[in-house]
Amino acid sequence: MAQLYQNGFGYLSGSGTPSTGSFVINNAQWNLATTISIHDIPFDNFGPGGITGSADANFSSYYSNLGPGSVIFLNYSESVWSYDVDSISDSTGYTTFTVTNLTGPAISPTPGVRPIIFNILPAGAGAQIANDANNRVLTATGVQGAINAETNLVFDGTNLGVGTASPLLLAHFKSGSDAQILIESDIDTSIAGVLFKTEDSDTLVRIKGGIYFDNSGGDGWGRGDFKIALNNAASNTNVSPSDAIVTIEQGGTVTITGTLNADVKNFDIPHPSKEGWRLRYSVLEGPEYGVYIRGKVEKDGLITLPDYWNDLIVENSISVQLTPIGKACSHYVSSVSPEQITVACACGEVDAYYTVFAERKHHEPLITEYKIITE
Repeated sequence: MAQLYQNGFGYLSGSGTPSTGSFVINNAQWNLATTISIHDIPFDNFGPGGITGSADANFSSYYSNLGPGSVIFLNYSESVWSYDVDSISDSTGYTTFTVTNLTGPAISPTPGVRPIIFNILPAGAGAQIANDANNRVLTATGVQGAINAETNLVFDGTNLGVGTASPLLLAHFKSGSDAQILIESDIDTSIAGVLFKTEDSDTLVRIKGGIYFDNSGGDGWGRGDFKIALNNAASNTNVSPSDAIVTIEQGGTVTITGTLNADVKNFDIPHPSKEGWRLRYSVLEGPEYGVYIRGKVEKDGLITLPDYWNDLIVENSISVQLTPIGKACSHYVSSVSPEQITVACACGEVDAYYTVFAERKHHEPLITEYKIITE
């Protein structure tokens, strides 16, 4: 809420021109006043000797700058009144507010020294929810044709619309820009995100899903990685960027922690030899988590497997394909281990291309056929 321009004690006078430290309403009852006149010197001191103003503090400039749409609040004898300001006029030594839309009890003012809490809320400082048949959000004045909140914000009783008069879901944003929502964190300057939660079985807050933009690398241009995160721990631990299961790096590299299931898996690149064309290859598929190496074996007949294959593959899953080079000759595998394969040749000298396949170790073998379970 905007700053209240004045908050203190005041002097109530039933009629006449306000003097130092006083204000005047022009009716016998608080809730029927149509004007309120306030002396330029604020209400400073209240005590047995009466109320005196401060000669070195003049609020006339504040009063004249408030303008239509301001709201005046008065708190007196445990009752509260509010007035909407329609217009303001300046006189020598005091300012007069023309007021409407009065709220508060029908109590007559008592002239003389009285403790009054007096506040003025500037125009446009906040919005007022007004039930005007369709629960629109209006400014304090609600004047037809005036610039107010309903020009961009609508609540139809269920859905909130920003930039649309007909929100289709709980929150509906519409704009002429490519981007419609800006999310910024002023706590962590390197990370901003959106969090998700469902209803819990108890009152504990468990936020287990999140989408983040992460600039933790300290890039001065604000560049970073896009992360989708899940925290599936059966505890009150909430999600954070460290729980990312999908990371899209600023250079375009995508990392997935888990299994990627897709109908089609392609790579698509600019064509290396035809201008204006592209080249698309698809991924080789099979009933296992397969890996392979290929090359040429000669003379000694030894195919040395990568040193990490011992921990990468299922040992008894190795298979070898051999293609003779230069002439037809029977090549065959004489021994196999996770470290090395020995090839022999019926012609005496080994000379062949080879491809070695194996199944990659996984937490469980690939299940190629499975029944859909319905509840």
